[in-house]
Amino acid sequence: QEPCPLPFARYIMFVGQQLDHKNIPRLAEAHQRLLTTNPDLGLVLAGRLTPEAKAHKQRFEELGYKNILFTDFITDEQLNWLYANSRVYVFASLMEGFGLPGLEAMEHGAPVASSNTTSLPEVLGDAAQYFDPYDVDDMAGTIQRYLDNENLRTQAIEKGYKQVRLFSWERMAQQTYEIYKDVLEK
Repeated sequence: QEPCPLPFARYIMFVGQQLDHKNIPRLAEAHQRLLTTNPDLGLVLAGRLTPEAKAHKQRFEELGYKNILFTDFITDEQLNWLYANSRVYVFASLMEGFGLPGLEAMEHGAPVASSNTTSLPEVLGDAAQYFDPYDVDDMAGTIQRYLDNENLRTQAIEKGYKQVRLFSWERMAQQTYEIYKDVLEK
């Protein structure tokens, strides 16, 4: 894996586009609250600097937010390294169709703190710790539990590896085949 240069040793992270439903402003606010007890903690927002990301970056600078890194484009190897070395992957979305980045984080050994909305609890199962995405204190508290409890992190990582195995292209293809077969037989 190719390391991604960072200005901090410990970090939480998010991967993806920074559209409104991804809830990035509340995630950044939760991170800023965490800095009071974790002054060295960074927030890595991995993904291209789209107009939305640039707007967030400007707004966070205006607010005086500290320890936030917008990566812009990174290689797959750098992304894998970020997942593997993250203290917590945070999935703060207000709504999601499926939730692939949470599973990718689990696949790379990152514990996941996730929004408790839409499909995320179904996809991530008991391998994640959940929070109300509208409640910044709840989000920060959920992340803090991982930062404070190495045993909880280890359990989440182990559960995450098991959760990821529930999803595969082969399994999806087999299930789709069974549905088509059932429909055609009727």
